[in-house]
Amino acid sequence: MQQRLRTWLVGAVLIVVGVVVGYALPQNSVSPKSEVGNVTSVHGGIGSANAGFEFKTKGVTGLVHYTLEDPTPWQARPNGTWRTSGQPSCLRPGSTTPVKVTLGVISVHSVGSAPGNSMAVWIECYAAAP
Repeated sequence: MQQRLRTWLVGAVLIVVGVVVGYALPQNSVSPKSEVGNVTSVHGGIGSANAGFEFKTKGVTGLVHYTLEDPTPWQARPNGTWRTSGQPSCLRPGSTTPVKVTLGVISVHSVGSAPGNSMAVWIECYAAAP
């Protein structure tokens, strides 16, 4: 009887320790939110200084500026091959023609002197640009 009680007690203690350690460890995972809208202008090519684009989500007034980071995973069309290098085919530098895209967006919180902002972590083009 004591052997069985000790086994249960050790098991319960290990579960409690596992739960406490799980909650104490920092959480570094994030799930991007999909946003469908139009890129209204593109500034600079990927990897260049100040590369970025203006994005307008349907039903929201105002534009959001996103920096175009290298690498940013992208697809030339829905369900296409994901690419991790190069300029997204639908984001042509200097373009001011609206292009429909879906972005994966995360919110980055500020830490110390580092600013917080929204960040596009993937881009899905609806059709390859000519």
